[in-house]
Amino acid sequence: MDALVDDDSKVSFITKIELLVWNPSIAEDVKVREEFLAGSEIHYINDDIIEGAIHIRKTTNIKLPDAVIAATAMHNNYILLSTNENDFNKVVPMGLKYLNPETAF
Repeated sequence: MDALVDDDSKVSFITKIELLVWNPSIAEDVKVREEFLAGSEIHYINDDIIEGAIHIRKTTNIKLPDAVIAATAMHNNYILLSTNENDFNKVVPMGLKYLNPETAF
């Protein structure tokens, strides 16, 4: 995964919330999370992302947070890295660039 994530990482505000809610039991994981977020550009919601999330949600019925994450990636023309193949593969036909870092290499 380190090869896929660089110093110019971008995350949705939803992903930031999900990471901050996560309570790792290993202190090193807390450090990695904090360093990752500190070095990441956080993307917040706007009307285009809202419209995209609505369309994705209505079309695929994935959960709203995942629809917002996918819409954010699509709006910014980013590749979405996630292990959530079940949901994000449903959005690929709509134009999402998606990669599962666990199976990509």
